Amino acid sequence: MNALYSAATGMMAQQTSMDVVANNLANATTTGYKRDRMDLVDLEYQAFRLPTGTDGQVGLGAAPGQIAKEHAQGSIQNTGRGMDVAIQGEGFFQVTRADGSLAYTRAGNLQIDANGRITLPTGDTLQPRIDVPAGASEVTIGAGGDVSAIVNGAVTKIGNLEVVMFANPAGLQAAGDNLFTSSVNSGQPDPGTPGTGGRGMLSQGFLEASNVNVGTEMISLIVTQRAFEASSKVVSASDEMMGMANGLRR
Repeated sequence: MNALYSAATGMMAQQTSMDVVANNLANATTTGYKRDRMDLVDLEYQAFRLPTGTDGQVGLGAAPGQIAKEHAQGSIQNTGRGMDVAIQGEGFFQVTRADGSLAYTRAGNLQIDANGRITLPTGDTLQPRIDVPAGASEVTIGAGGDVSAIVNGAVTKIGNLEVVMFANPAGLQAAGDNLFTSSVNSGQPDPGTPGTGGRGMLSQGFLEASNVNVGTEMISLIVTQRAFEASSKVVSASDEMMGMANGLRR
């Protein structure tokens, strides 16, 4: 009977693993996306007495242990677009969402909204806030975060981009729209000048691609599918054994 339930836990765990792989593949071309990794853990063990007289243990299945983000940097791609910015190294851009809360992202596909503010495509405002004067042209973003534009024919500094560090980036919570939010596990945000304190430098005209490796994910997909099939066969075999045991009463 334990085999039936253990196999069922294995099927549920592999289904969750399949969901994780599917999400990674769906975001293989999402700017700044960080792949998810699921770790399995074994469940409780039941003690029993072996025929030799010694004590033994039999496992009771598996379950998802955690699903965590892998924050390895994705490849840097040249877009040639002036408002695209990639962080070369550690750190995140900080934005203010519509509800006033702060969030963090590696996606630097910036834009200038109708009010002259530099925002994400979702409308979230970059922090510190930078306002581009009406009629300004040729916005330039330096490697160290200085933002300038040509205003009335002269190069004028209009603000600074900051890069935010966390003691434990893996503790950030994914919030959708390429955003993360801080948590107790991530630690407090530590904003600063790009290139200082371990923060990455900025590259204008570039974007960071997803760190998903499609080939690796396809291998994980096959392995997960085979593991699910194996667990389902154990369920079938356990059912047959229980049927045979019931038949002994006749």
